[in-house]
Amino acid sequence: MSEKIPWDGPPIAVIGAGVGELTPSARAALTQARRVIAEPRFAPLLAPDQQRLDWPRPLSALAERLPALADAPLALLASGDPLFYGIGRWLLRHLPREALLFYPGISAVAAACARLGWPWDEVEVVSLHGRPLVRWRACLQVNRRYALLTDDDSHPAAVARELAAARLEQSSIHVCEDLGGPAERVRHFSVIDLLDEEVPVVHPLHITLVETAGTGGVLPEFPGWDDGVFATAAEDSGAMISKRLVRLAALSWLAPRAGEVGWDVGAGCGALAVEWARWCPGSVVHALECRSHRLAALEENRSRFGVVDNLHAHLGRAPEALDGLPRPQAVFVGGGGDRLPEILAVCWERLSPGGRLVAVAVTEESRAELLRFARGRRPQWQEIATAEGAELGGRLLMRPALPVRLLRLVKP
Repeated sequence: MSEKIPWDGPPIAVIGAGVGELTPSARAALTQARRVIAEPRFAPLLAPDQQRLDWPRPLSALAERLPALADAPLALLASGDPLFYGIGRWLLRHLPREALLFYPGISAVAAACARLGWPWDEVEVVSLHGRPLVRWRACLQVNRRYALLTDDDSHPAAVARELAAARLEQSSIHVCEDLGGPAERVRHFSVIDLLDEEVPVVHPLHITLVETAGTGGVLPEFPGWDDGVFATAAEDSGAMISKRLVRLAALSWLAPRAGEVGWDVGAGCGALAVEWARWCPGSVVHALECRSHRLAALEENRSRFGVVDNLHAHLGRAPEALDGLPRPQAVFVGGGGDRLPEILAVCWERLSPGGRLVAVAVTEESRAELLRFARGRRPQWQEIATAEGAELGGRLLMRPALPVRLLRLVKP
């Protein structure tokens, strides 16, 4: 993390405004400030003797500007609740905690839910502002309510297209504009409305609420996805993904946790890494693959399932390419060939204490390497042998797959 901005002035009042009246404590804090950083629309809230300063663009310029403002009481006016997808997160990263006093207002999400009569603790908030619309896919499910913080690329028609692609075309879309302002209005659309008509013009200050409905089934909603949903490289004839039952077993042994870093070494087309990132959104997964055509399929899967925030794909050969990755708390080794002993050694050395390493082997050579590496490390073993039903001459035939051996080690 970058070094904190030096601050030797009185605490900065960070005030939420925009929906509803300021609270008495927020009003008192604003009155005491000599300078106020605020958008022009908040100018009526200021007294004649207060100096209004524009928010710098880009926001990073604020770090350079703040030290010169420490000689007098300073307030920052922002919309809604500064600690709810607001400026508060940036300020806490760059300033000492004791330099900040927060005065939350009513957030746009709370106000929008109030207009629709939705309990907003039941609503999942997804920020698409400055982020790709595909990130919504990481949590998009049927029979759910979402509040979307949007930008020009996630306008209502784009939201409708995303819902239609996920077979959620019966969803309802509610656009809440200029909440608390003179141009406030709430409009209701169906997905079909927005697909068939021109893109509606909406107020720059708006929030989109969605109630999903439809057949769904395009985006998986439970672990253990069918192998066929993943993009694979044509050069591999559809191979190079960890099969469903192996993925489930490996992920259960990896036991991902929020706040952890994970590695998928020899990621192939990324099936395991994608499910890992999807079901543990609080973790950060780094997938390493040495073949560019497989990495391209991995990138397609990353976008297809919306895990663009917490899954990072890297082209490189292990173990050398592992040097630049952050230290992991969980590692999956899905390949390695002749370099498997070296890869296991490096992964084990970099693994944090208490971390989990899971490796798989199919060939007798790789099984022997796992057995050799596991000695003295209190290993857990599992072997998965499956068979899938097929027809031969109109009769059921169970075709066995190659057995896969899994090793799990926990670092002391």
